[in-house]
Amino acid sequence: MLSKSALLSLLGGLTLLASLPMRAEVDGPQLYRQHCAKCHAEDGRANTLRGWLYFAQNLSQAKWQDNNSDNDILDAIQEGPGAMPSYADKLSEAEQLALVKAVRGLRKP
Repeated sequence: MLSKSALLSLLGGLTLLASLPMRAEVDGPQLYRQHCAKCHAEDGRANTLRGWLYFAQNLSQAKWQDNNSDNDILDAIQEGPGAMPSYADKLSEAEQLALVKAVRGLRKP
């Protein structure tokens, strides 16, 4: 049988656990800065030296955004077209979807 102090500690831990969100939201913009901005730049315009050297796509162009579905963007994240690395095995599904949302947020008029 548990002592009174052990039981109180257990109940306190369970209460804390129950108060946590079921799943922490993934920070897509932070993932973009960490994995994509080296080539695609912070604003998505691909105006970096690496972007120029590797012919990185300007992700901010409205025309590009209009011509590419979320699935197209997700495929690019997973497969890594051209010199871009594949992130299929490096990022979780939630992280990949958060990156799609972050890329959509780069659209400029």
